Amino acid sequence: MLKRLLSKPWAQEIGAFLALLYVESVRRSIRWEVRNGDYVQRVWDENLPILGCVWHGRVLMALQGWNRHYDRMLALASRSREGDIGARFARWYKVGLVRGSSRNTSKPGANKGGEAAYRAMVNHLSQGGSGAVTPDGPRGPRMRAGYGAIRMARDTGVPIIPFTWSTRRKTVLHRAWDKHCLPHYFSRGVIIWGDPIHVAKTATPEELEAARLLLETRLNELTREADMAVGGEVIEPDERLRPGTGANAKTRSGGAKR
Repeated sequence: MLKRLLSKPWAQEIGAFLALLYVESVRRSIRWEVRNGDYVQRVWDENLPILGCVWHGRVLMALQGWNRHYDRMLALASRSREGDIGARFARWYKVGLVRGSSRNTSKPGANKGGEAAYRAMVNHLSQGGSGAVTPDGPRGPRMRAGYGAIRMARDTGVPIIPFTWSTRRKTVLHRAWDKHCLPHYFSRGVIIWGDPIHVAKTATPEELEAARLLLETRLNELTREADMAVGGEVIEPDERLRPGTGANAKTRSGGAKR
């Protein structure tokens, strides 16, 4: 019944507004610390393009890390009920949004807007804008990166910047595939930025796999560091690997057109 209700535009609008009230009130109540923010501050100051990557389970406070530079941001959201609510939520912040799944760029015939979304993101980044993606979205496995962000970085020359956040007190939705994190009010929080990851335009399939693994490893290291820094629950990656990645990925990692 809830799924049927959330398919209604009016219910999605209400859900997005309630999410907005929660996010705005809780993030303002948290005592935030920012780590390794020098590079991204230069990005903001000089209006440089970046491709920010955060795990799906941490998207709720991602805008806090983005530091209000929303006007140059284009985010990728899936074509789902969850994506519909996310799109309505993003509208309140004037964040640009493209609908589709980056995972579909390597699946000929997929009909979820993957190719169109990919092209829109590449065009935006190539024109000097910034983007944000969840490399384990839209359905996981949790904290396992796909190739979407890696191919975008290859095709545009824009660096990937992994980042994450955590709070000392939070509710973890353990039944959700991404173990989504809901921060509590008046807690202590930390935002941690990683170092940029560059992908060469001439990258071979082996080099693309190495870059994908580097993104996954760094983002997991940052997430563990953030959870441990605040003394909260540590969320671990799914034990399963992402299909089409790893040792058997050689013929699949170059799927997007250059």
